[in-house]
Amino acid sequence: MKLGSYVEIINYVEDTAQAGAYYEKFGLKKIADDVYTDGRYHLRVARGDGANPTLRYYGCDLAAIKSAGLDVKDDKITSPQGVVIELTSDNPPLKLPHTDVMLAPDITRLGKFGELSIFVKDLPTEQKFWETCGYITNGVYEDDYRWGIWSDDMFLIGVHQYGDDAPFTITHFHPDMKAVNDALKTEGFDVEPFEDLPDKTVLTHTTLLTPFGVKFNLFTGDISKENP
Repeated sequence: MKLGSYVEIINYVEDTAQAGAYYEKFGLKKIADDVYTDGRYHLRVARGDGANPTLRYYGCDLAAIKSAGLDVKDDKITSPQGVVIELTSDNPPLKLPHTDVMLAPDITRLGKFGELSIFVKDLPTEQKFWETCGYITNGVYEDDYRWGIWSDDMFLIGVHQYGDDAPFTITHFHPDMKAVNDALKTEGFDVEPFEDLPDKTVLTHTTLLTPFGVKFNLFTGDISKENP
């Protein structure tokens, strides 16, 4: 079971034009009113209050989602770590720019979207939720800590047993992210070294906090077709 036939990242804001102009500075391309794409995901800036970021699935079979054991309240489900997913049976307003998010090209200065990163104390609990939602594992790894990637072909979720309940972030990878981060910092973006870096002066891995309540992790790395 998949949650739906189309998914967007929703960023709730007060001023959609201001938010859209901000994201265009990253190279996200406007493809419809208040909708911007990086080539792998669609980001919709929506006027109103809500969790940032939220996922919204269209073309949902709500009865099937409920029968899978997911707790649907007010046409929403929430992951154990707090990722809110809005569900609607409405037809998708757009088409995604790919058939496989893992292999889609990048079109922004940020490089490739790698995942919505979720930081948890208990990976198996979060893992079970996303697999119930129709996500399939692309691998669980044991490096400095336990983490894994899950996909439903439309979107990517990374779950990291990091020891903390850090807010989830939109994560991009670029082979030379230091140059990107240096430029963003020079342009006045709120870019800070990732918390675990021993040298806080080198911007190889950073966290960018937008004025709109969404965090981006901008990491150096290669997730090209050869290293998806």
